[in-house]
Amino acid sequence: MKTLNLSILATQPFNLRASTQPATKARSVLFGLGLATLVAYAAPASAEVYYFTFLGGIHDTGVNATGTIVTNTANNTVVSGSATFTFPTVLDQAATLLTGAGLVGSAALSYDTVFPIDASNGIIFQGDGNRASDYFNIFAPTGAVLGLGTSEAWASAVDGTGGYLPGSLGFSGVCSNCVADGTFTISAVPEPSTWAMMLLGFAGVNFLAYRRRSKPALMTA
Repeated sequence: MKTLNLSILATQPFNLRASTQPATKARSVLFGLGLATLVAYAAPASAEVYYFTFLGGIHDTGVNATGTIVTNTANNTVVSGSATFTFPTVLDQAATLLTGAGLVGSAALSYDTVFPIDASNGIIFQGDGNRASDYFNIFAPTGAVLGLGTSEAWASAVDGTGGYLPGSLGFSGVCSNCVADGTFTISAVPEPSTWAMMLLGFAGVNFLAYRRRSKPALMTA
């Protein structure tokens, strides 16, 4: 891990006469920037964080999910995540990603956490707390994958009462009306260093605006 010299952020001898509010603000901004840079240096190089949304189509308007996932770019897998999902009989349920691969639920939903998300298994979120029997499965249509951007996607769910929750699609020989059709959008979360640069830019604009407002008062004092 790289180390960062924070000696420039050490407190300097403080002169009450020379001190101004902008200088204090600038010192705070520098300290915050240093901490943000440390976080960026400490983050694993192979980790990528993404926001995602699933929105049911015109025949599945009652189905949706939002959340984040973290992927390991070294082996192209989803390693953690959280979401809130809604399906018929399940409303705004907080859930946590299941890692690895396997089968879950009364309807044996399958997952393999491959990224980009594949058509054979996909990813599954398990309900938190006393809704641990709720599962929400997002996967790609046959022959497709779900990566960055917006794509058609499918979703299935179970709530522990037996069988799949209703959807507009089905699989021959497996189930009918058990899959929701919709769109899946995934976008990268800005890295800590990007947030730090944005914050520094905003601080600079505010500092200049303050100087412009303060300058006439200083000239007439």
